[in-house]
Amino acid sequence: MDEELIDAYLERIGAKRPERVDADSLRHLHERHVLSVPFENLFFLLGEPIPYSLDAVKKIVHERRGGGCFELNSAFAMLLEALGFQVTLLAGCIYRGEVLDSPIGHLALRVETDEPDGHAWLVDVGQGSHSRWPMRLDLRTPQFDPHGAYLLDETPEGDIDVFRDGSPLYRMEMRPRKIEFGLPSMWWYQTAPDSPFRNRLICVQPREDGKVTLANRVLVREQGGERTRERIVTEEGLKEALETWFGIHLDQVPKIPGRTAAPAVAGEGRA
Repeated sequence: MDEELIDAYLERIGAKRPERVDADSLRHLHERHVLSVPFENLFFLLGEPIPYSLDAVKKIVHERRGGGCFELNSAFAMLLEALGFQVTLLAGCIYRGEVLDSPIGHLALRVETDEPDGHAWLVDVGQGSHSRWPMRLDLRTPQFDPHGAYLLDETPEGDIDVFRDGSPLYRMEMRPRKIEFGLPSMWWYQTAPDSPFRNRLICVQPREDGKVTLANRVLVREQGGERTRERIVTEEGLKEALETWFGIHLDQVPKIPGRTAAPAVAGEGRA
């Protein structure tokens, strides 16, 4: 990434260029990314190639779009590395309810700072249930966050299970992965008949005091402890909702199932 693209990425997420490669800067960048870039699966439904790494950066910055975990976390990894953070890619499996999904179904990041007594952090900006702030990888006690109480628990095999408010989200391997490891998973998510992203539209955008979710044609807004639910009937209404609540402009919306999907389902917004 060149300096112009770094500055454009920081502008896209409303973040300041960090003066130091430390935990406070990482937390600021993580929070701004989560609150600015939606989790969304529109490319899967539109049948377009799924961007990855630098292409995902350009999608987020120039097209002002969001994406899934492989797009968002691979892009964020490039930004963090360009700013001086040490980043390792980690492979994971998503929990669907209490059951682990496909062997490689998630991408997250291990990030280290330049601080002499610094910690390694689990960074994830690409999952609808992710925390707003990075999580310390060495802690096995609850880490409280605006999005819930998160707990990292080590498995007998040395992997890490991530819980939110007592429910399992995903399991992460701790060994480093190369950037290419996610390509087969993205292909599977885009082509497999039982892919969770081929049969419904999902957009999730956390906000300072709540969250907005679009599941097929149901728009749910949570703000200040209140919750509203609206069914969108027309294509124009769908375009307007995507632009108003997620900052996404589309000339044509994808075809989505006629059956209305309930937003609060197990595995919502997970990749």
